[in-house]
Amino acid sequence: MSTPTAPTVPPTATPSTRRGRSADARRNRDRVQMALLVAALVILPIIFTIMNPQYLSPRNIDSMLRQTSVLLLVVAAGTAPILMGCIDLSVGALLSVTAVCAGLFAQHFGQWSVALALPLGLLLGALNGLIVSYLRLPSFLVTLGTSFALGGVALLLSGGFPVTLPSGPLDASFRQSVGGVIPLPLIYALILWGLVIVVLRRTATGRFIYAVGGNERSANVVGVNIRRVKSIGFAVSGLCCALAGILVLFSTTAATPDIGNGYLLPSIAAIVMGGTPLSGGQGGAARGLIGTLILVELTNGMLIIGLAPAAQQIVQGFVVILAVLLTFDRRSAAVVK
Repeated sequence: MSTPTAPTVPPTATPSTRRGRSADARRNRDRVQMALLVAALVILPIIFTIMNPQYLSPRNIDSMLRQTSVLLLVVAAGTAPILMGCIDLSVGALLSVTAVCAGLFAQHFGQWSVALALPLGLLLGALNGLIVSYLRLPSFLVTLGTSFALGGVALLLSGGFPVTLPSGPLDASFRQSVGGVIPLPLIYALILWGLVIVVLRRTATGRFIYAVGGNERSANVVGVNIRRVKSIGFAVSGLCCALAGILVLFSTTAATPDIGNGYLLPSIAAIVMGGTPLSGGQGGAARGLIGTLILVELTNGMLIIGLAPAAQQIVQGFVVILAVLLTFDRRSAAVVK
């Protein structure tokens, strides 16, 4: 008679094992997302060129690169708040009001005075951060409110008419290209975008921004000054929007009160497509470039093939939903602010 043996109990996964599996799953998901983004970056020009050969003409490529410079700055503007688990819905209005102010400065004090729009954007962005952090209000409500308020200020200052930029010594600095290929505004945008990456990745403030987005309570426990970090994050957002407003002003030679309205949704889509989830704590500005390029390719392509404006908005809306669907971390849904 054989002796009964105890049933085999499968080994229980230890916490370290579960963390390892979770990290592997995250890395695999990132690889798939990056592969899809690169595929979209390559396929979209092919499709639009087949539909209209003018898509890859030198003139249209120059136009796309200039569009990239503005959108890249708005993407850089929105990245820091999203990394903190917040969101800045006022980026479009910030761009508009700083562009209008830069135009008015130039009319009264000369073209060099457009630089005054930079500290103005910094202050307006910091105001967003102060309200969010010190009054402990949801960022989407605060920035939605300031968006309406800043839109009203831009309308009031402009009187409802375009604010034209007078000619001056800076015209060549914003309208020429390096080697006839790379527009100077794109170089300015890449420089500021690179600075944002360095601040986020290589400074203590940048690491605190990631920590706040990863777990705000834990960051507070270990001594991170949450209010100061959020104020700085939103101030950086305002500064980037101000430079974007100056680029738009020189590109169009006139600023209207609603000139930045069309940048909000594409910027959020580009940030999320670049691998920065709305739950915060992960991603960064670096990968926002590929999302920006895809959005510019798509937007320009829809325009050049003559797609109706209503259809373009529908497509952009679905792109945002799709980008969120592919990157949203449902385990962090409770901390989205």
